[in-house]
Amino acid sequence: MATRLVKRTRIVPQDASKDPLERLRQNTRTPLMPVSFAAALTVYMGEQKRNNRSRLQRIRNAWLMAIEQVPGVNAQAASTAEVRNVAKTGAVHATLDNPSLAHELGVVYKQALLDKMRELLQGRDTISELMIHSRGRRRNQARK
Repeated sequence: MATRLVKRTRIVPQDASKDPLERLRQNTRTPLMPVSFAAALTVYMGEQKRNNRSRLQRIRNAWLMAIEQVPGVNAQAASTAEVRNVAKTGAVHATLDNPSLAHELGVVYKQALLDKMRELLQGRDTISELMIHSRGRRRNQARK
């Protein structure tokens, strides 16, 4: 269907008043309320969360595959690591409960894991750095 260049009036010409000023008032369309910034931001952030969740899920899967494929890594213990987030710069942050395993993965196997993850995510996501941390105890619990 062709797009109309002229919009139809909302009133029927036979029902229009005789006063031209009144006809103008009846014929004007009420402006639609523009979308508020908060509503637009909510939609945008929802899209970003959906994209970030799928990216994080791909990186978590790549992490699990990388720890199984890198020789020397205890895959069963390393699979308990939680890939917490991925920064905009591409830095992957993973945390482990075991500090010695975190040190081993973060120092000894860091480059091998990073290379394997880059190979697995080829063309989908870029990883600039792999940061492995251990979950520390809270200071309140350590003092007791």
